[in-house]
Amino acid sequence: MALGSSEIMKALKIEAAIDTPEIYFDPATNVFSISGISHPENAKEFYKTILDWLDEFYDTVKDKEKIKLVIDFNFKYINSSSYKYLRDVMKKIANFHKNGMEVDVIWNYHEDDEDLLNEGMVLFELPDVNLSYRCIPYN
Repeated sequence: MALGSSEIMKALKIEAAIDTPEIYFDPATNVFSISGISHPENAKEFYKTILDWLDEFYDTVKDKEKIKLVIDFNFKYINSSSYKYLRDVMKKIANFHKNGMEVDVIWNYHEDDEDLLNEGMVLFELPDVNLSYRCIPYN
């Protein structure tokens, strides 16, 4: 169930750059995607925008009818500092789930990239995240 049209907050759209992924969090459809390469010069600053948006989204929907979120990741590469902040993003999303939202997490990875596959599996199984997820290979 998406939000009513009068209640929809603005989508978070960040175009991909050489060292940052594309972000598209759409509260009209409740599909949140991050794709591309993530090794920004300042990962804290880059991911702060996402974390702040998620806080605002939660405040907007927390008292509404229960919704389903689709979290869709398609990283080509993610460095360790980005991974740390991605963990913070997933902790917030795990909190949404703990508070009654249905969360469908999809981790897309190149079929030859076992490291990226493992990074996703570890991320979603962390005790402070612990969300069910699907890993989908592509070639």
